[in-house]
Formats: sequence, structure tokens, C-alpha cells
Amino acid sequence: MFTVSISGEVRLTARLTPQMISLRGKPGETISAEMKIVPAAFPDFNITRAVARNGHDIDFNIEKQGTPPDSYFILTVHNKKTTVGRYFDIIELETDLVPKRTIKIRVAGYINP
Repeated sequence: MFTVSISGEVRLTARLTPQMISLRGKPGETISAEMKIVPAAFPDFNITRAVARNGHDIDFNIEKQGTPPDSYFILTVHNKKTTVGRYFDIIELETDLVPKRTIKIRVAGYINP
């Protein structure tokens, strides 16, 4: 049996504000939330692909703002669920960084009666 130890610094790809998307409201209401995604500790990057794992209960769009090196992204997520209940999803944002990096955004929805 061998034991392998790896050490090193883990660099943050981006700062997310807030850390996750939370959508709360009642059926029939317009429910949406925004997240600011700021590149951190890397050169500026672009998002080459954005997809929700499930996507049944949400729509989203992402826009790049500003100019490098002060650019950032605004992710806007909209609720599509029309019935009472909870849901969870993950939005995966693929970047053009080398090596390839994917940013995963957690989304939680709470549609109350």
C-alpha cells in the first residue's frame, strides 16, 4: 500500500455574490434573482457555454459587463415553476481558461402557497 500526499495552493476561479441563487415567492408572481460573477486570480475569461442540469423550473441569461481587467458577469435566473413546491438545480458555466474550468451555481426555488 502506498500513501500519496499532494499539496499546493487552490486558486479561486471567480467570486460569486451571492454564493447561490435563491428564488422564493408564490405561484403567479414574477420571481427572479441576480448573481455577480467576478473573475479572480486569473486573467479575464469568457463563458463559452452555460447550461442548467435540469432546466425544467428555471430560465436564465448571462451578460458580460465592463472591460478587462474590470469585467464581470451578471447571471439572472427566473422561476418557471407554476405550482407550490421546492426545486433545486445547478447551472454550469464553462470558461475558456486553460486548463478548462467550470463554475457551478446552485439554484434553490421555494414556491409557497
